[in-house]
Amino acid sequence: MREDGPRWHPQLLARENPPAHWVMLGARNEVAGTIELRRTDDGPRYRVEHGGQLIGWATSLKVAAERLHRAIISAPVPGGGIKRLVTRAAR
Repeated sequence: MREDGPRWHPQLLARENPPAHWVMLGARNEVAGTIELRRTDDGPRYRVEHGGQLIGWATSLKVAAERLHRAIISAPVPGGGIKRLVTRAAR
């Protein structure tokens, strides 16, 4: 990967509303996960949730967005995914 130019980042997919609460949408425009900035005893942390389940905490929005994006693209696809679609098309 080139390091000398601008790069796309999953954080660009996150929509902030209200402040300190980010949402990422799935392929069908539904909420796939959220990131919330929280105060903790250890300082500010980003709480990362995917599909209603806590998947972890991060110390930066960048890391939180990367984790959520990875979870979204790794999730099973409803209806069986691409392999199932190819099988149906071959019939």
